[in-house]
Amino acid sequence: MKLPANMSKIVGKIYKGQRDDEGRPHGHGIMEYSTGSGKKYKYEGHFEHGVRSGYGVFHETIQFIREYEPWEWAQMGEYDSAGRLIHPNTKPGPRRETVNCWDEKFRGWWKNDDAVHSIKHKKYADWKIELFEDEKILKDLLNFKAVRMLPESIVSKLITGDNPYSRYAYGLWLWTCHKDSESLKEAFRIFEESANAGIADALQMMSRMYYIGEVYDEEAGKFVINRKLSQELTVQAVEKGSILAKLGRNKNLFWGTSEVDADSASAFAEAERESSAIFSESIFWTEQLGWFYEIVGDKDKAIKAYEKCIINGYYAPIYDLALTYLEDGDEDYYKTLMELGIELGVPDCRILGIENEYRWESLSGDERLDIYRQMKRNLTEGIALGSGVCAYTLADALLNGKFGYDMDLRMGREYADIALTYGYTAAANLVIEAAEALDDPEFISDDELLKLRYDALRYGIKEQLDYVIRNKDTYIEMGYGDEIEKVWMPLWKKNHPEAKTQISPSVIIIQPSGVATVVEADVFCMSYREMSQLIDAEGLDAVHFSGPLNRITEVCRFRGYQIAMYADRNGYAKDLADNAIGTILYGAGAEIRGAVIIALEDNKYDTHSFHFKEDLESVLSKISTITGNLLRMD
Repeated sequence: MKLPANMSKIVGKIYKGQRDDEGRPHGHGIMEYSTGSGKKYKYEGHFEHGVRSGYGVFHETIQFIREYEPWEWAQMGEYDSAGRLIHPNTKPGPRRETVNCWDEKFRGWWKNDDAVHSIKHKKYADWKIELFEDEKILKDLLNFKAVRMLPESIVSKLITGDNPYSRYAYGLWLWTCHKDSESLKEAFRIFEESANAGIADALQMMSRMYYIGEVYDEEAGKFVINRKLSQELTVQAVEKGSILAKLGRNKNLFWGTSEVDADSASAFAEAERESSAIFSESIFWTEQLGWFYEIVGDKDKAIKAYEKCIINGYYAPIYDLALTYLEDGDEDYYKTLMELGIELGVPDCRILGIENEYRWESLSGDERLDIYRQMKRNLTEGIALGSGVCAYTLADALLNGKFGYDMDLRMGREYADIALTYGYTAAANLVIEAAEALDDPEFISDDELLKLRYDALRYGIKEQLDYVIRNKDTYIEMGYGDEIEKVWMPLWKKNHPEAKTQISPSVIIIQPSGVATVVEADVFCMSYREMSQLIDAEGLDAVHFSGPLNRITEVCRFRGYQIAMYADRNGYAKDLADNAIGTILYGAGAEIRGAVIIALEDNKYDTHSFHFKEDLESVLSKISTITGNLLRMD
């Protein structure tokens, strides 16, 4: 039945967002409507001079008299200049290919398993050189992967461009696609020039290059690290409004660096605040928030953050979203997302096929051949589009003979170098591990391996720190003495056991309330029965190798040990309170009840206490980070 006119009439509007010179909604924003019938509508997306246009989300909420909860319907998709949804008759259905009202095959985005949403891909090949003439281009340049996808026709014009934005774009392309000495020197000169022209993001790029040792010092005759100057440049960039600098600073705050103590609570707070703001760059904060949630084990919130990016037209997080589902065992949906990502031009999704690594021996010859052919095509195309993870995957396959590839050490090393150039620094470990296994100077000489280990450390692979310090005399002879003294030795002393403060053997006990207590106990000398008495239990269940515990072990860098958790094996029978921190650290879905013990384990599963104050503090800090600051100290 049609509602009376006065019931369906819009009686109120509230708008939050960007506006044009005449005050009309223009750009990204949220418009809320209410009608005389009590319906509420909300559109979040793009406006053009007062009307819905472009990609957005439209919500309708109805409060039924006999129902306690409102019913919400949402339609996401591309809107035309009149504010009408394109493809409005797409039917709800499963996560599969469906058919729209024109009987055309349609691939789209799903929400809650029952609503499909059209998405339109902006192809970088369609970019015009005119886009690089003002500051609006800086938003697109925040995505370095997109910079590597710039077509040759655009790059050739950027080279000869004379306005600051085209020059900055060229410097960024040069830096993301080339790591030879001359390219790095030229990129830094362009960033200096762009910074002097008022582009704050260029200051942050200078900061990055100083931080990892990509700035050439004419007087010293080599590329040098200057972390103090790097910090100063980041501060300047933030003060001048650089989103790139703010994102980088917040990521460092979350993890902590040799210069900045980790403060995950503050990092979370800034990411949440910025991601909820109404401005176009907020989508990059939403992506960062998704990473943070995934790291601390809150996959539901991570998924929502990634989906928000995608429905707003930023597709890079499809890759992260797909891997999240793969980790949860939903391989079918992982494949659906990766295929969609490939269609939408997300090059990292072209590693599709890696899920077959651990069942390769059980596959038939025909199955292996199909996977090999698919991966060969996809990885080649992904690398051509600038994907570091595709280059890494191909390097791994060639160096180790995976996925049907014959071992080819020379080509494997070449693709590892490409991955490093594209920012996928874990590729250095591939070459280092292969070199250690082969001990073949024809694969890599001793001098080249020494340099690669040092470069890997500069790029953030901390596993190489002990090696560099053990061989510091060699590196001093190579000209790195100043960096060894000012950067790496202080960091090594901070983390190395010989430099730590010894304490009585102790373990961490975490109560269901979230309160943590450090208790003196030499658990290596105790049986499980004796250990269980520390938490008033009759027996213990041990948790080894969970994802969250593995991450803590990796970050804290315990040599020969891993973090383990022990819980009351009769927690359910005794109806103990849920332990939220224990449940997150378990990471397998089931609840942990009662108090838990956090200690160390060796490779024989013997339990050990903590013996150093710094180790205890580091583990407590990482538990707090992973659990979203639920931890409180007694």
